[in-house]
Amino acid sequence: MPRRPLRPVHLALVLALAAAVAAVLLPGRRTREDPADVLRALRASRGPSLPPAATVGAASATDPARYAKDTLADVIDGAAEVYLRNGFVAAVMATYAFDRTGSPVEVAAEAHRFERAEGARAQAAAEAPPRAASVQGVPGASSDGAVLLAVAGRDLLKLTVLSPGEGGPEALAAIAGAWRKEQGP
Repeated sequence: MPRRPLRPVHLALVLALAAAVAAVLLPGRRTREDPADVLRALRASRGPSLPPAATVGAASATDPARYAKDTLADVIDGAAEVYLRNGFVAAVMATYAFDRTGSPVEVAAEAHRFERAEGARAQAAAEAPPRAASVQGVPGASSDGAVLLAVAGRDLLKLTVLSPGEGGPEALAAIAGAWRKEQGP
């Protein structure tokens, strides 16, 4: 059977089909979400978080307790109004236990989420210890060795050493460093 030559109409149909395919595929590829943006959005939507005990080198940690606007006063006696004025949204709290040679160290950890980054910074400024200094390796963190405050976006981390003894500042820095890594860039 002899082969028919291509007619101009056939070529026009093939070109029209190719243009239609390109019109559908190209915008889809341009609107694909950046995986880093998706990860940031997922982290932001899950609420405030604290790192696992194993990640910070702690022997153990209590189960995290979660608080919202209506339950904050149950745990923060007297100071809840200041948090709420700064745009408090939610919090998670736990206590880490470090088994250091010589004396064990306990650290109370609180991660607070605010409506805006300005609220987290205002709360950190209101609670900053008078002799606090920057914590090396943890951007946005300051500590006096007994209390550490760190801000990342809308989140505020507050750590307090509960037991006297050696190793408190190191425990604070370990928790804050792991928390800051979880927050992302």
